[in-house]
Amino acid sequence: MRCTQHPLNQISQICIAPHKCKRKVCVQCTLVNEGELHQIMNLDEFRGLLLQKLLKDKYHQNSELIVGQQDLKILLTQTENMLKKIWEQLKESFNSIYNLIERQTNYYLTKVKENINLAAMSETDLDKLVKIYKGNEEKNSYLTKLEMIKKWWGNEIRTFNEKLKKELQDRFQTPSLQLEIWQEASYQRKENLCQILVSVMGIDEQIYVMIIGMLKKQKITNSLTFLSDSCNNTNQEQQKIKFITNVLNNIQELDFNKKHYSIKEYIDIRDEIIFNVSNEVKIINFFKFLVHLTAIDNQFIKCGSNSLHLLVEMKVDLREQNFENIKINDTSLIGANFAKCNLSGSQFNNVDISGMIINGAYLFNCKWNNLTIQEFQNKNENTSFIYSLSFSPDGATLASGSQDKFICLWDVKTGQQKAKLDGHTSYVNSVRISHNGSTLASGSDDKSICLWDFQTEKQIAQLFGHSYGVTTVCYSPDDNQLASGSVDNSIRFWDTRTGEQQAQLDGHIGYVYSVDFSPDGTTLASCSYDNSIRLWDLKTRRQQTILDVHGARLNSVCFSPDGSTLASGSDDNSIRLWDFKTGQLKAKLDSHTYGVTTACYSSDGTTLASSSYDNTISLWDVKTRKLKVILDAHTQSVNSVCFSPDGSTLASGSCDSSIRLWNVNGQNCNQVRSVCYSLDGKTVKMSGVDNSISLWDSLTGRLIDPSEKSYTDIIALFQNETQNNQFSQVSPFYTTQLIAQLLHLEATSALIFKGEFTDHQGNDLRNLFLERGGKFLESQIKFQSEY
Repeated sequence: MRCTQHPLNQISQICIAPHKCKRKVCVQCTLVNEGELHQIMNLDEFRGLLLQKLLKDKYHQNSELIVGQQDLKILLTQTENMLKKIWEQLKESFNSIYNLIERQTNYYLTKVKENINLAAMSETDLDKLVKIYKGNEEKNSYLTKLEMIKKWWGNEIRTFNEKLKKELQDRFQTPSLQLEIWQEASYQRKENLCQILVSVMGIDEQIYVMIIGMLKKQKITNSLTFLSDSCNNTNQEQQKIKFITNVLNNIQELDFNKKHYSIKEYIDIRDEIIFNVSNEVKIINFFKFLVHLTAIDNQFIKCGSNSLHLLVEMKVDLREQNFENIKINDTSLIGANFAKCNLSGSQFNNVDISGMIINGAYLFNCKWNNLTIQEFQNKNENTSFIYSLSFSPDGATLASGSQDKFICLWDVKTGQQKAKLDGHTSYVNSVRISHNGSTLASGSDDKSICLWDFQTEKQIAQLFGHSYGVTTVCYSPDDNQLASGSVDNSIRFWDTRTGEQQAQLDGHIGYVYSVDFSPDGTTLASCSYDNSIRLWDLKTRRQQTILDVHGARLNSVCFSPDGSTLASGSDDNSIRLWDFKTGQLKAKLDSHTYGVTTACYSSDGTTLASSSYDNTISLWDVKTRKLKVILDAHTQSVNSVCFSPDGSTLASGSCDSSIRLWNVNGQNCNQVRSVCYSLDGKTVKMSGVDNSISLWDSLTGRLIDPSEKSYTDIIALFQNETQNNQFSQVSPFYTTQLIAQLLHLEATSALIFKGEFTDHQGNDLRNLFLERGGKFLESQIKFQSEY
């Protein structure tokens, strides 16, 4: 770059003097400013010393900064608690006034209704009655004062808010990372990958889609040349494309497009990148763009492969996405979740796919060679049985209780652990998130119940009362009560606002293993190791009914959403459905070969899930009472199942130390009715049970776009398709997320057509994919020419 003062000279130095004039100088500039020669440095020298300084300081790892961050976090928590306390006091003050007015009104209303002798009343009471008769001036004065207080409080809050915002702006003026950097007149080459990543934060995802679309449409193989030649206009979109072109030119020269960032040599650099960008959506979109670019331009296979590795390491949700024809080399995709992705035409070479999930994915004409699959148990002290699960009301978080004494909160989309709650000293047998999502309750073998603030993840209270371990906890419909069952054979009720024990129900003569409130909050159902189910009237706290048909100990009771039916699961291997009003047995469901551990209804009441010691989960159609499917991916006893609030996902926890999330919404699944070749063998037609039709190029594995002119002509080649060409239906139920330390390749309902799948020794892995639930279409296809 040339000097603005001396256009014939190149900028070669930098001025580090404490002034506000220009920093970039040339040789001639130094002659003009001889007095400051000691403040002028060569650019390369400055870069080297600056790099040493940054590496030495590592500001984000500085211990003083970490301590400062911790102190700030404590201060913010204290502030939050203080504001909560003020709010509670204010709410209590308001309510006390309203309650006072209501009590006084009710008092005098009762007196008048009882025809009390007015002449016998005190002067004070008569004065009150006169005021009420004349319009209740006292009440109006109270209400006026309340309105004044509300207005004053509102003004105070607004004033404080404006003052705080201004103060923060004045004191913390930091340049936004979201600046439209692409608007710079000329792109400055950057040596550091993080600098490049920061620079793309002003770019929207639509630009990447536009670039990929242009390159595919023109069938371009050299993206840089094409983009450089096509960016001649000055409109905003063209400027952004030009900026991305410069970024690609820059990134092409860095180690990120030359080295394998998954190897140990680059672990520190990789961790630093993840630390800085893991939550930045626009940088994540840029990484995805680089992955898609590998399908078009071989120059970017290295950086695209590194990008996919980083996305997997950052636990970015990659499910249900189109990764057609991508080329990924020399990297690790351990634990990658590509459930229901289109990976057709993709080429993987020297890639570690250990623990990869490709359930429900399309794999047409893939070339996956030199693969590594290591199925091993990660040695972790926290590996333990999962005993209980509970979804948050928004379905975004899953709570788990386990043998390791912890409650873990998991991100449902990514499977990443969000928090670990430490408060119990023994097994956590039961966890429940309240209906309003504000608190979480946990019951443990340490005889206690813990209440947690679900937002702050802090313990609110620890409740003691049971003399032995707590096996189950359940919130009332209004969340004001918590019921608990215990090994001490009792049921106890707790006030969730005060933590006080309200009542104790005794009747069972064995462990109380499960309790559930009826939807209307009038009844509690409980089951026990004494082989009985008991129904309790919550108003009188008395036992209403005893149901003891099972003949074996019971592990689970659950009301249907409409409250008409009670489901129970027992060690007699059955699930039984009871008419709640009459107590009569409606149905007995048999599918398990060992005891039933849990029974749970979907939110719409159409499906019942049951789990068992036989390692399986059964899904039942409630209306027909018929078995829909058996899910058998767990390798040990399944202890808990629960549906997401929208009913689309089922979570299961097992003694194999894993949590699985299952797709149980058949409307969004691959259900194939038939597949066949066209007469010329160039196209595969797939027909779904929903009457949908998709066409695939049998040579490239590419899904043919219905908008193409030839689409209807190709369909015409199948007009004489025989009805005998049937394809066994692909199961719509499969794991969409696996939370486990055991790496296990998952391929349930993956549709595989042709392609190559080999490991480092050249062994064909197709049998492994078949064993893990993959469906090979070639074995199902019958050529029409045979008929």
